[in-house]
Order: sequence, then C-alpha cells, then structure tokens
Amino acid sequence: MLTRLHALPFVLCCALTATAQVPALLRDINPTSGSNVGGITCVDGLVFFSANDGTTGAETWVSDGTPSGTQLLKDINPGAAGSGPVSFLGWNDRVYFAADNGVDGYQLWSTDGTTAGTQVELTVDNVQDLESASRFTVYGDIVIFRGETEATGAELWRTDGTVEGTQLILDINPGTFNSDPREFKVYDGRVYFSAYSPGIEQELWVTDGTAEGTQLVKDIDEEIGSSTPRDLTVVNDLLFFKASDGYAHDAELWATDGTSEGTYMVRDIVTGGNGSLPQNLVALGNAVWFSAYDGTRTKLWHSDGTAAGTLSLDTPVELFSEPDHLVAHGGYLYFSGYINGSDQQLFRTDGTVEGTEHIVMPGSVVNGPLYPTNVITSCGDHLFFAANYDAAVGAEPYTLLSPVTVIEGQETERTRLYPVPTTDRLHLTNAPANAVLRLYATDGRSVFERPATDMDIRELPPGLYLARLTLPDGTTVLVQQVVKE
Repeated sequence: MLTRLHALPFVLCCALTATAQVPALLRDINPTSGSNVGGITCVDGLVFFSANDGTTGAETWVSDGTPSGTQLLKDINPGAAGSGPVSFLGWNDRVYFAADNGVDGYQLWSTDGTTAGTQVELTVDNVQDLESASRFTVYGDIVIFRGETEATGAELWRTDGTVEGTQLILDINPGTFNSDPREFKVYDGRVYFSAYSPGIEQELWVTDGTAEGTQLVKDIDEEIGSSTPRDLTVVNDLLFFKASDGYAHDAELWATDGTSEGTYMVRDIVTGGNGSLPQNLVALGNAVWFSAYDGTRTKLWHSDGTAAGTLSLDTPVELFSEPDHLVAHGGYLYFSGYINGSDQQLFRTDGTVEGTEHIVMPGSVVNGPLYPTNVITSCGDHLFFAANYDAAVGAEPYTLLSPVTVIEGQETERTRLYPVPTTDRLHLTNAPANAVLRLYATDGRSVFERPATDMDIRELPPGLYLARLTLPDGTTVLVQQVVKE
C-alpha cells in the first residue's frame, strides 16, 4: 500500500501511528446498564444503529463519530417497548430501515438523519397481505428483499418505495413454504443470493429483479442436502462464498464467475469430509480474507481465488485465537480474537505476522470487553463497535480513529491549513464561507470545534490531530493532519 505523507517527516508519522490505536467511548447511552447496541451500519459518513437508553427501548440512533453528534433519531414506538429497528441501508439520498411502531407491525421507514425527516414510507399490510419485510438490498433504482405472506411464505420481493411498486418477484418454493432468500450481494450487474427450492434445497441463485431473470446458479450439493451459501463477497471479479458440497468436502471456500461451469471450490483446506468452515469473508486489497479451521485451530486466511493462492496467516496462538468480526479499514484488517481462550479483544493486521497487533484499552481490566460485539463497522475515519471496557459503564458503542487516515489526509489543492506544525494558531488558504473546523485526537475524541475564522489552538496539548473542515450543510471540504508543538 502506498502512503502519501503531508507536512510531516516520515519518522514522526510512523512513531505516532504506532501509538494511535486507542478505543474511545462514543457515548454512555444507557447510564444504568449496557445499551444493547446492534445493527451498526455506515451510510454516507454517518452511523445508524439500534440502542436502548433505558427509557425508550430499542430505537434508532445516529452518530457522526463524536459524543455530541450521537443522538436518538426518533422514539418510533413511544415508551419502553422500543421499535426494534433493523436492516439499515442507504438509498436515494435517504436511509431506509424496518421498525415497529407498536400498532402497525414492522413498516418501512426512511430518514434524512434528522428527527423531523424520519417518516413511514410503506406499511407492509397495504401490500398484498405482506406480513414482514427484511434483508433489504439496493439494486439500481429498486430494493430487493425477503418478504413474507401467509399465501407464499418468505420469498423474493422488490420495491421502488411505493405500494404499487412493491411486488413478489418469484415464489421460488411454491405454496406456503419458504424459500427464505438471504445473503444478497450485487455482482456483475445482478443480485446473487441463497434460497431453498424443492428437490434442490438451499443453493446459490441469481436475479435481475424479474421472474424470468431469477434462476439457480448451481446445485453445489447434488445429493440430498443443501450447500447453504453464506458470506457472499466480491473480490477480483469473482464472487466468493462459503458452501458445502456434501459429504465429499463439507463447508469450504467457493467462488463463481456467475456461471454454473465457473462455480468451483477454491481449496479443500481440511481435506476429506470435514470442512474448514470459512466465515467472516471480507475484501481487502486483491484478496478475500476470512477465518477458517485448518484441522487444528481457527486462523486468518486470505485467497486470490486459486488453491495455491489460498494461505493462512500463521500467528502464534499465544497472541490470539478464534478470529471473528473481520472488517477492512484503512488498509488494515481489524477483528476480534481471544486471549487465553476467554478474553475477547480487538486486534488488527497488515497481512503479516509481524504486523499483527493487539489494540489495548489503557486501564481496562474487564475480561472479554468485546463480548457484546456482533459487528465491527468501518465508517469514514472511524471504526464503530460495541464493547464493555469499563464495568461501571457497561456495554456501549466505542470508536477507533484510523491512523492511516491521519497520515494520508484528503486535503484539496486549493484549501489547506498552515503552518504545520504550529504552536498557537492555524490559518486557512481559500477559506470557504461559514466553515467549521473540528479537531480529533488520535483516540477519536472531538477536542476542538470553532468557526474557521477562529483557530486559536494554543490551549490544546502537543500532539497529532485530525482536522476536518465542514460546510453548514455537512459537506466535508478538507481532511488534514495537523501537529501542535
């Protein structure tokens, strides 16, 4: 990976990077207990998630990565019951999700990130007796999803956001039985997914949003059984996934070019009838990374789509075991791992054994602080995840500022902060009108926020900061590293 350096000597950048990985509490949402954070999803630089503040129940929250910018979006189901929001996704400049207001069941909601702009888009009861909708996936100008009715069971549906434009694509498992479509992934202009059909069971399917364009890709387990495709991920013009061809190999890493002939097992990691059970597939660079069992223990693996190019990262078991919750961020792979079999912690790797490290929360003595985590999400300059580093606080959302973003920066040629380094003030070339400057410490905390006309930073302690310049409409016009001496 090539790293662009701006205004800092290489030695200084590297020294700061090595010590910059410190998690920061985003907000103590529930002061009396953990907030049960779930569904963390990044959309256009904002994170949307479900959390319970102890008063409103599980509702939708939004965050820009700062404590002051982390707020309850709307109490959709007033009172302590909560609306249980799920399936957040960005579409047509808005964020869509499913929520239950306590009266009408789950409905399709949308938001522009403000309370006033959060509204019901579609009530499923108004659509051909649709009882539930979930697993939304954007596909061009429509959304494909799993919809369920009493007559058809859980099947493949589509919507353009209107009642008239919401319809069944195909009853893959005819009658009241479920095909239960899931694992949607857009690849090569179509949507691939896993679904159950009579006589074939659960296999890999593809759709273009029409009944005629919905078909089986390949019956991978040709015997009586399901290949159960999972974790669909696109890398190097291939679609990777976990699947089982039955008793011959069990669950291993597979790939496809979209054709039956081009669907193949990449490598039989655990030879014979026992599988390596690959999961957590993530695209990083020109490889797919995943966790898999090698017959002795679960390790990190990476693959270029060939058997010879599918290799494990042989880190010592004393460093971590059972890697999980993989996410690519800033050229690194972040993940959770266990120390001594029970202490689940945060780690990262640059793809080498030497470049794999434990990210420590100073002062934390909690065993297994990442146990509340069900996903680690990359969004802008930060990682977001649930953690319990402090027993007095409980399980709450945490952030981690990426040092790679700090080094690389994204400043334009026309707008730039100077001098760097500085001892007291910053100045700005070609300052936009009404812009606001925010500075973030390397642990993700917001430490400075003022109009760009007042950039006296002499009260800040010496160190490296990430500067972000934004316009009143939220547009980011500058991201740059600065150093206070």
